[in-house]
Amino acid sequence: MNIVALCLLVAFLWGIAPILEKMSLSDASSFTVLTIRSIATTVVLIVLTVITGKQQEVMAVDGKTFLLILAGGFFGILGLFIYFVALKQDLATRVVPLVNIFPLFTALNAVIILNERLTTQRTAGIVLVVAGVVLINWGQFTAGHAD
Repeated sequence: MNIVALCLLVAFLWGIAPILEKMSLSDASSFTVLTIRSIATTVVLIVLTVITGKQQEVMAVDGKTFLLILAGGFFGILGLFIYFVALKQDLATRVVPLVNIFPLFTALNAVIILNERLTTQRTAGIVLVVAGVVLINWGQFTAGHAD
């Protein structure tokens, strides 16, 4: 499967996940949904690790890499919890686009932490992503209330 098809498949899967999560949040707390989702993720990852024979690779990770992974996991799970809180309180069509301005923060952090260059093309893409989120949520930004 080519890279575009793979990316579109991921986009589809990640596009349906918030709908299912929003539906689950009507009958469960953000914490409960996140906990069950994390358990399911862990089980799938353990099964995939065994199926692909990657146990030794996982066990061979050095201390620095392990701490970086833990830190990334901490920020990721904290963000996911806050995302579920927001998703429970508002429309999926508003929350998901707002959350997905993360490329802006990734680009800025990559410049600061990784010394990556912020090219004109990358900057234009970030501006378009942010502009799209503003357009999707225009009523909320101009009227100051939810639709």
